[in-house]
Amino acid sequence: MTDTSDLWTCPECSKRFVGRNMWHSCGEHSVEAFLAGKSERALALWEQLVDMVGRCGPFELAAAKTRIGFMVRARFAGITALSDRGMSLGFWLKEEIDSPRFAKKEHLGGRDWIYRIRITDPSQLDDEVQTWLCQAYQVGCQRA
Repeated sequence: MTDTSDLWTCPECSKRFVGRNMWHSCGEHSVEAFLAGKSERALALWEQLVDMVGRCGPFELAAAKTRIGFMVRARFAGITALSDRGMSLGFWLKEEIDSPRFAKKEHLGGRDWIYRIRITDPSQLDDEVQTWLCQAYQVGCQRA
């Protein structure tokens, strides 16, 4: 398990971060509130994604107003939309990858890349996405 004892906790909202006073929006957000009212199809996609991330190792969920993040030491993946039409999934890697599946690819500088994909069918949460999630998990552990 990754040591998270040194993470900074915001005194206002209790969210945890790798560095002190990192930018964020304080607020009382929960996974339950984000998922409230979602259809069975949307919830099934969510549950499949959570299971996939769990295969990479233990993690925490980090809810915000417009997204749910997956976190070890750092947030390494997350969703920003979840509905009957699918979900938008993003993840952080330390290498550039080319794939027609990426809806967006952002270079943050150095070795840091953010990838976004749109999942519209459960079959799209496949072995390739599993590999990317586990690579991102290692970034979240700050091992990559």
